[in-house]
Amino acid sequence: MKKGSIEDEDEKGSLFMQQKGCNGKEPIAAERTDSSGNRWRKVYTGGGSHFRHWLEQFKEIYEEENILVEEEDATGFACFEQADERMYSVWLKIR
Repeated sequence: MKKGSIEDEDEKGSLFMQQKGCNGKEPIAAERTDSSGNRWRKVYTGGGSHFRHWLEQFKEIYEEENILVEEEDATGFACFEQADERMYSVWLKIR
């Protein structure tokens, strides 16, 4: 299976959130470095079945040890607040 592009996933995730009326307080794409020096890039933010689908795809393509999932504060995201749904971000390890 061909490896996907992180930049492509950023664009897809951002477009999906905008289509759902989820323009929030921070951009989808972000990078950080953990205490061990590993660099991570946020590639998806969302929830529900759409989130579960993307998470399974990321695991298949990038392998589970290269993925970090965090629950996000949904304050300011009307679509999540109205649905009383949790919002998550998927981070991929940058090599």
